[in-house]
Amino acid sequence: MIPTSGKIHKLNTGLVTACVVGLALSYYAYYVETSKEKDSNYEPLCDISEHVSCTKAFMSKYGKGYGLISEDSIFYLPNSLYGLGFYGLVAIISVCNKYSHAVFLLILAVLSNIGTVYLTWILHLLNDICIVCVGTYTVNAIILILSYSKYRIISKPIIQRSAKRKRH
Repeated sequence: MIPTSGKIHKLNTGLVTACVVGLALSYYAYYVETSKEKDSNYEPLCDISEHVSCTKAFMSKYGKGYGLISEDSIFYLPNSLYGLGFYGLVAIISVCNKYSHAVFLLILAVLSNIGTVYLTWILHLLNDICIVCVGTYTVNAIILILSYSKYRIISKPIIQRSAKRKRH
């Protein structure tokens, strides 16, 4: 059996690796979106057909501010920039092994997966399959699984100490 510190190290490595993939996908999404805005003839590799197209998703009204933020807001930014911030933050927090960090990491992972469900529904409305988007959704699911596993390991000693106090 792997000692707890070894398990946490492996989970941290998995989390950081997932974040690197998420950062790469988010950067590519940002590159595609800004390239398409500058040159309408730009055709990215992720545009395979009419219904398998990343630019269809990125250039839709949901591609900035998740379709929820007003166009005149300073937060009306490409979703990919939110992804860059999210994956960067998760990568930093994931190497901290305190209980409060594990809780915050799990909350972020749950929120990102709620966003994933929303954006998946948007893709359905657009009648589109965005390979880059599906890639980030997969990364979000992996981050949730790893975050929950890390939370369980880190919270176990706290629960055990609490149980010992109740017995005395």
